[in-house]
Amino acid sequence: MSHQEEPPDAAALEIPEDAIGQRARTAAGWQFLSNGINTALQMVTSIVLARLLIPKDFGIVAMATMVTGLAGIFSDLGLGQALVQRREITGEHTRSAFWGTLVMGLLLCGLVVVAAPYAGAYFHEPRMVPVLRLISLTFVLSPFAMVPRSLLQRDLDFRTPFFAGLASSVAYGGAGITMALLGYGYWSLVGASLASGLVGTVAFCILTRYAPPLVPAFRGLADLCGFGVGVTGIGIGNYIATQVDYLAVGRRLNAEALGLYARAYVFVIYPATLAGTVVPVFLPAFSRLQHDPARMRSAYGRATTLIATVFFPVLVIAIVAAPEFIPTVFGEQWRGTVVPAQILVLAGICRIALAAADPVTKAAGRVYGQVWRQMLCGGLIGAGAWFAAPCGIAAVAIAVAGANLVNYVLISHLVWCAIGFGVTEHWTALRGPLLITLATSTVAVICRSVAIRMGMQPIWTLVVTIAPAVLAAYLMTLFLRLPETQDAVSEIVGFCRRGASLIRP
Repeated sequence: MSHQEEPPDAAALEIPEDAIGQRARTAAGWQFLSNGINTALQMVTSIVLARLLIPKDFGIVAMATMVTGLAGIFSDLGLGQALVQRREITGEHTRSAFWGTLVMGLLLCGLVVVAAPYAGAYFHEPRMVPVLRLISLTFVLSPFAMVPRSLLQRDLDFRTPFFAGLASSVAYGGAGITMALLGYGYWSLVGASLASGLVGTVAFCILTRYAPPLVPAFRGLADLCGFGVGVTGIGIGNYIATQVDYLAVGRRLNAEALGLYARAYVFVIYPATLAGTVVPVFLPAFSRLQHDPARMRSAYGRATTLIATVFFPVLVIAIVAAPEFIPTVFGEQWRGTVVPAQILVLAGICRIALAAADPVTKAAGRVYGQVWRQMLCGGLIGAGAWFAAPCGIAAVAIAVAGANLVNYVLISHLVWCAIGFGVTEHWTALRGPLLITLATSTVAVICRSVAIRMGMQPIWTLVVTIAPAVLAAYLMTLFLRLPETQDAVSEIVGFCRRGASLIRP
């Protein structure tokens, strides 16, 4: 797909309604394949870097990325998702989206450079100032991949982004590990981030043959900004909800405590993050069904059941095995993350259950309803984390888990308002995954207890815990006689077949 010339009109991008399901399944296959491989590469890189670096190194970079994360919310003004959601777009829209994003990226880069010393003073960590200034360069890179990525998403084409993402992940791991081995400490994480952004952007432009417009254009922004502002508001609320606990820990404790807490949070959120990778697929698919609430309800229910069936058991197995898994894989210096990670399992489950909620509410145009709910959730997390921080990172984890439960209720209510998916439908979608998860966690707890009583080494305790639990999850999923679960099994089997066909020479 080339974007050297003026982007096609809406008619060229329309997908027949009867083909949406098949196109979405194929797109999901590429998206899962992409994020599965990229997540695996990132996990391997994280394990290696965790052994080469110390918690304080991760804490310093986490402080910097909190600032760039906040600024990054405004980097594309929601214009990328506006291009995907809008029923009709023209070349004027895409040119305006590029130039609006580029101008904003330059402004944000300059703002972060100027504000870096104040951020360093807030965290009492002067070493983060040059780190922050260097990472801000990513704001100048991202606009060059925004328009072609959005057009591909709009057309449910996720094959091309797979290769660009793969190049980005390889660059991150290669740069980060090489610099860590050479003794660069926390600068290894900075180098990895910059290498990933640069290589990913260049690869995307090469693969799509995208040539950015040379003549500035802004006339199409008015058509995109209404939805884009709402998306930006959601981004602000989401940032507050996912980062304000880091701010509280970093401010009220220290870099080492922040490094431990951040690792615990990431350990739990990995499955939720992987589950959320289907969001780019769901948004264009749901957007084409926005005038058919019945089909949206059916698709949302099936998506929720499928995601929960796959990821709920993964999360609970990881949490039960955490006391052996984390010290064995990451090193003894990370043992302090075990208890916070186990507490945060509730937050992970809530995020997995809501993985499809964001695209369905956006497709239905309920962006402003999502804004205030995200803001409220962020406020609850911030207040809870601030007052809990003096009691330790486990107390912060309790506050965050409770706030995520409240957020689940609020967002579920929004989905009900948007498409009529109520309490009964939620229970139907989640009852199968919850039963499977209960059986899986029971088997995992029993097997781990037996292994510990027998005095097994940690590595064998891991094997004895994980293997039977995985088998229990598989058998329970296969033989549970609920219609929605059987549909999920059929989707999983079909997905595996499509995945095999994607990678077959």
